[in-house]
Order: sequence, then C-alpha cells, then structure tokens
Amino acid sequence: MKRKNIPWDFYSMIMIIIYAMLQVIRWAILPQSMDIYYHLLTAWGFNQAGGYSGWDFWQYAPLGRAHIYPPFFHIILALPMKLGISVTILAKFCETIAPIVFLLTLWFFIRNNFGKRISFFVILVFSSSFHFYMSLMNHLPATLGLIFGILCIGLLLQRSLLRSAILLTLCFYTHIGVSWFFATAIFIYGLLDKKFTRMALKVIILSFIFSSPVLYKEIYGFRFISALGFEMKEANTYQINVLNYVLAFAGLILILFKEKKYRIFAGTFLASLIFLIYPYRFFSAEGYLPVILLVGFFLDYIYGKLQDSQYISYVFITAVLFMSLLSPSIARYTLDAGAKGGYKIIFFDSAFLGMLFGKGESIWFPKDYLPASRIIKDNSGPDDIVYSPFNLVGVILSAISGRATANALFPEISPPVTGDPYVSSKVIIFNRLDDNSLTGDITNKYGLKKIGETKTFILYINSRCLEKINRKSASLPFWVTSLAGAALLLLYLAPKKKRPKNI
Repeated sequence: MKRKNIPWDFYSMIMIIIYAMLQVIRWAILPQSMDIYYHLLTAWGFNQAGGYSGWDFWQYAPLGRAHIYPPFFHIILALPMKLGISVTILAKFCETIAPIVFLLTLWFFIRNNFGKRISFFVILVFSSSFHFYMSLMNHLPATLGLIFGILCIGLLLQRSLLRSAILLTLCFYTHIGVSWFFATAIFIYGLLDKKFTRMALKVIILSFIFSSPVLYKEIYGFRFISALGFEMKEANTYQINVLNYVLAFAGLILILFKEKKYRIFAGTFLASLIFLIYPYRFFSAEGYLPVILLVGFFLDYIYGKLQDSQYISYVFITAVLFMSLLSPSIARYTLDAGAKGGYKIIFFDSAFLGMLFGKGESIWFPKDYLPASRIIKDNSGPDDIVYSPFNLVGVILSAISGRATANALFPEISPPVTGDPYVSSKVIIFNRLDDNSLTGDITNKYGLKKIGETKTFILYINSRCLEKINRKSASLPFWVTSLAGAALLLLYLAPKKKRPKNI
C-alpha cells in the first residue's frame, strides 16, 4: 500500500470509538468528580430562583455568599432537572459524553484546518495522558469551554468574525480560566501572524462586548475571593510527561522559525502560562492541550521527513506504542493540604491504559448516598437545610436530595458573616468514622435525634431548628437568558454576506 493512501481518518476514528466504548463501560462508577455535585446543586438553586442568581443561597445556607461562577453550564443543567431527570443520571451522562465530544471537536478542528495525518497524530498524543483525560470528566464547564474555544479558533482561521466571537463569548459564560486562555491565545496569534492581527483583535473586542455582564460580575466578585483555593491538595498534585514537553518545545521552535502555518499552536502554548498559578491545571488539565497540539505537530513533521525511509514503519509503531501504552510521567503528590509532598515516576500513565483498567478514584457510593437521600427527603421540607461536618458529604447529599446546605464546595468565596450550621440545619449527617465523643457532645448540645443510618452515615434531625433557606429571586429570569441565547443563536446562524467581486 502506498503511504499516501494511508487511511488516517480510519485510524483516528478507531481510537475515538475505542474511547467511546470505554466511557460506556465506565458508566457504573460515574460520577467520579466532586465538582459535578457543585454544578448540580447550583443548577437546582437556579431552578429555585427562577433563573440566574448572583447570590449563592443554596450553599452556606441560610447566609449564602456571592456567586460569580459563569452560568452557562448550570443553565443547561437546570432544564433537564426541571423536567424531572434524575441528577445521578444527568451527572453520569455529562461525564460520559464530555471526553468524546471534546475528542471529536479536536479531531474535526485539526483535520479541517491542517490535514488528516496531523489530526491522527494529535489524537495519538491525546492518548498519552490519563490525567488530562480525567480532567475532561472532572472539570465539565472547563471541558465545555475548551470545546467552544477550539471551535472559535477554527472559525477565526476561516475568517468568520461574528461566529468566532460568539463562540469565544460562550467561553466567557462557561469558564473563567479557559475563556481568558483562549482570548490570550488569539491575541498572541494575532501578534505572530500579521494576516490575522485585525481579525484577532475584532474577535476579542466583540466577545468582550457580548460578555460584559458576566465580566462585570466576575470583576466585582473578585474582592470576595481568598487564596485558599490555591492551597488545596489538588492544586499541588500534578503529573509531568517530561518527554512530551521536550517534544513540545522542539515543535514550538520549529513553528516559530520555520513552519509558520501552525503559529496558532504556539499561541495556545504561550497563553497556557496563565495556568501556572495553579500547577495542576497547567501540567495535567487544561494547560496540557497546547502540549498535545505541539507534540502532534512534531510527530507529523518527523513522519513527513522520514516517510520514504525503510524504517518509517518501525518509527511509526514505536510512537503509537509509546504514546498509547508506556507514556511515563513524573508525579508530584501531597499527603495533606499544605504538605510539601514528593515526586515519583509513573509508568504506563496513558489515557488508554488508564481507561482500560479503570484507574481513578470514584466517589459514587449509591448504597450510601441514595438511602441517605431518601431519609433526608422523608424528614425535611424543600425549604430546610442539611449539614455535614465533611463539606463534600453535605454538598453531595444536598444535590441528590434537592435541599440547600450549610456546607459549600470551592470555599475560595466565603459568606459575609459566619453562623452556626448546627443551629440552622434541619438534618445533620455524621460519618461513622467521626469521633464518637465529639458527635455525642454535639447531639446532646443541640438536642439532635437519630432518624436513620446507612453503612457509612448516621443522620440526625434538629427538631429545634426554625431556620429555612433564604431563597433569592433570579437576577436574570430564565425567559431573559433564553431570549439572550436565542439572539446569539440567530446571529450565529445568520447567513454570511458575500463580498462583492471586483469588476
């Protein structure tokens, strides 16, 4: 078979289909991310408010806190929840399809703008990092933002100003970090490629105009953010695929000084430096996307130079096996928040093997969560509040049972004042591993009565509690957000005017 007839699309689709099958197989242990419970609870809060709320009254209840998270993903979740779709099914569905939709988007973008062969190598390099793959499931708004951003760049390269700006706008309404990453990448690309300088600036400015409401909300809300989020264990735990970074730098040099067609890849890499304040995001999550692009480009470049060599088949097979199987990385780990931790080498750290052997921790325990949720529903009303000394438990059970919580995830934003969660909560959830003397003191102090238990949890009711959720009306009702979405959709679908030909 002549090498020019190699079915690159076929090889790419085989890999994508394999990942799709592995995602379906993984359904039973999903959801794996704690983040999805925050998003489900936020969508529930939007439904309670009747639209987008700028005040998070569903966490740290009844006090609440400022809410600055971009709302697009939560508005999307709110509709199926309103229709009665199970939150657990919704969470499983989102985590199942996110990596595959991202992978298809990435493949489509590379293939349409740079060719079939390089799109195969990009998908191959995608297979080299299990942690990047997991981040696509764990950080769903960020993944959605990556999808919008990739499509935005694709339309920028096609000089579709309005559509590119609308997709960058959707990034801003979906995820704070990812939106600035793509805006910065487009700006740098405009500096690197003079043919796109004006187009890049127009896309950024137009998206800023469309995104001004959410940008104002974020800028106003930054005063409530503490540095706590950057001190969490996840922020200081990451994996570095050293060889891929070496290849990425080689690809970056080639692009900057020779292969200028691919300068958008260089733009994304330089823009990814904004994630350095959060090493996990930079090395193992969203910041790893430019590395995938640069290494994919470099492998394609080497293949093009060696394709007439008698040894090209061996080089090709070696690259495939290394990226999809061995793929070693250096991992930094911490045992406790704030600990210095250490480093270790991890072999066979590829996405393919990680998915094939079911790597990754699951926090989905239906034999505990579902019975505990039923106990909460049976012993509380829709305006009551639940609390657990363990924040994650409180948020998970609140999201599943449809109740506000005195707990909160993402504690970077704290309430304006503090209160006693045991006083304001109707249902208290203890873990069986909690100190018995401490839980005994608490139950006696607040007059808590046991109402049920599971294998892991013991649930109490506070019959003295008179506090209720302090529900706020929507800052923007759903009919307003629906009209805004419809307007953007109509603008996006509007036929592009053809420039008159010079006579």
